[in-house]
Amino acid sequence: MTEVALPLFRDGSHIPSETDLMGRLMVQKGLIHGDDLDRILGLQKQKGIRFGEAAQSLGLVTAEDVKAVLAEQFAYPVVARPASEVSLHPRVIAAYQPTHPRVEALRSLRSELMLRFFNQPENKVLAVVGVDGEAGIRDLVTNLAVVIAQTGARTLLIDGNLRDPSLHEWFGLSNLRGLSDALAGRSSAIPRHCPPLDSLWLLNGGTVAPNPQELLAHKRYQTLMTQLGAKFDAVLINTPALNGNLDAQLVAARSGAALMVAREHHTPLKALDKASHRLRELGVAVTGVALSH
Repeated sequence: MTEVALPLFRDGSHIPSETDLMGRLMVQKGLIHGDDLDRILGLQKQKGIRFGEAAQSLGLVTAEDVKAVLAEQFAYPVVARPASEVSLHPRVIAAYQPTHPRVEALRSLRSELMLRFFNQPENKVLAVVGVDGEAGIRDLVTNLAVVIAQTGARTLLIDGNLRDPSLHEWFGLSNLRGLSDALAGRSSAIPRHCPPLDSLWLLNGGTVAPNPQELLAHKRYQTLMTQLGAKFDAVLINTPALNGNLDAQLVAARSGAALMVAREHHTPLKALDKASHRLRELGVAVTGVALSH
């Protein structure tokens, strides 16, 4: 097998080249075999192209494989495999398609929140609420949690929709012993890690309870949020739509802050303004409005 001469640090150890790092990661991930390295290096030298381009030209990897390996080199976790091969739902596009325009918009939203909200030590918990369309709320809060976790911040996503908990399905997890069970005193609240996203955890909704408003209004809820806020850099809470019941108002009031979600070309401006005014009356700091599709 071809040996690649690498430059040295002053202490005599090798400085890993782009070729060395990418080739090693591709082999570790099972994308290529050790015997493929000779072919890739030969084509790379012949055409004067990058290692990833050579591997792709030979049909050994895909463009998405190369992007995923590059992302890992830059400590930016993405998922290279198709949704059918991993537990993540296809709608978690921030994990699959980091260059998608919607994900770019989410990164801009993340930056604003990190600068204007999460930069304060006391600001850890943010409710994500919408006037209508629970699907849009769920889509946005999940992908926002992913892009925050991709910065390395310890991020907790909580399914606060106790009437119809579903976020566990997006990560291939069960819905046993979740938030509702902890609030009812039936079990402990144990957030579960969401691989392959190293910095993301999920607290699922738990058993569908007959009294969600009472559970969310209970002092156990505030105590739990305080405890979780001390363990994570950012806590995002998924809620049901504001026009269906008072659950989201309770969650937002207990959180102290909320990001509102409006459906593009659908949510009436008057309804959005009314909901925002109501939250402010409850003492909720509205951090802004995000559009969902």
